[in-house]
Amino acid sequence: MKTEKSDTKWTLVVEPQDNQLGLINIIRNLYQVNEDLSKSDTEGLDFEFDLAELGSANSELIAQFVNIQMSLVRHNGRLRIVNANPDLKSVFDVVMLDKIINIQYQGQEESDTSEDDYSEE
Repeated sequence: MKTEKSDTKWTLVVEPQDNQLGLINIIRNLYQVNEDLSKSDTEGLDFEFDLAELGSANSELIAQFVNIQMSLVRHNGRLRIVNANPDLKSVFDVVMLDKIINIQYQGQEESDTSEDDYSEE
């Protein structure tokens, strides 16, 4: 997984070889990212996760997305999932992930969803 970090934005990109290693390695990486976020006091962090190369998803992976979102919300940050494979839409729809995380699918224009829709109540 490719990671780019700045003071205001973190970007994670799933790479083709990540699928070959299996979801467990992606989940481990996300767990570590969440640990780093929990220790960080950065306010307003924009976190973008590019899923263009992700082949599948499971409940553990989705749980890590939710955990990261919760960590970011505590510090007025936001998580955006971009370039998600349209095949993942049915998985994300079942758990209504788009209700708490901004998700943009490949071939879809970015939605006009406000950031307020993705905050903790």
